[in-house]
Amino acid sequence: MNDTADLTERLLAARAGGDHSPAFLAGAIDLSQALDLQLAVLQQHLDDGKAVGGWKVGLTSEASRTRLGADERPFGFVLAERTLSSGVTVDSSTINNLSVETEMCFTVGTDVGNTDVTPDEIFNYITGVSAGFELNEARPGSVKPDFHAMVTDCLTNWGIVCGPPASTASASDLSATDVTMERNGEIMFNGVSGDFVDDHAVSLCRLVEQLARHGQMLRAGQKIITGAFARFPTEPGDYWRASYDGIGHVDITIE
Repeated sequence: MNDTADLTERLLAARAGGDHSPAFLAGAIDLSQALDLQLAVLQQHLDDGKAVGGWKVGLTSEASRTRLGADERPFGFVLAERTLSSGVTVDSSTINNLSVETEMCFTVGTDVGNTDVTPDEIFNYITGVSAGFELNEARPGSVKPDFHAMVTDCLTNWGIVCGPPASTASASDLSATDVTMERNGEIMFNGVSGDFVDDHAVSLCRLVEQLARHGQMLRAGQKIITGAFARFPTEPGDYWRASYDGIGHVDITIE
């Protein structure tokens, strides 16, 4: 295993030069180091005056964990300036290979300091659930990133878009939510949450645990996304709308 401090210095220098997946990361780090390196990237943003708007939970489907061969839930940070509201127009000229995912978005109502919080308790800290999109960017790099290198690059997150929050339902009701995703009025996806991602309460608890291992926690006001139902590339002129039964809808325009 390589020295994390040395890797941090080298990674930040590489990123400053536009290389988000430097070759020296390939096969050189484990998940814990990858998350520490991601937080070093975040700290650079914080030092520049930016703020955390929320987090994403990765590997929230059995299929993704099977491919990786590990029962993990890595996190990714979302910057506050990229935590957007439904109806926004996104300038894709500033984003490399933009793609759009449908995801549920939860609003944290109270700081979660209890790392032993259970799935039965976690919604006591959540004030609402929204229809959401994750916006992903395939950032340039020297080599194709392996999974851990992708974690250092925030699991490709560029930002999120959230609709108005509805009252938080039970975990079973959320898993039964029917989701429809449309592009320019054409249905691109329709499915039920539980067929694609884990129980959302469990995912939120796993996020709390993983963040705590790295000195972080959920804070009031933050937005949390818990895994994708579908993902599509997008281009200028696209209008996306996703409807979540019993929750609401979210829409964005790409220019």
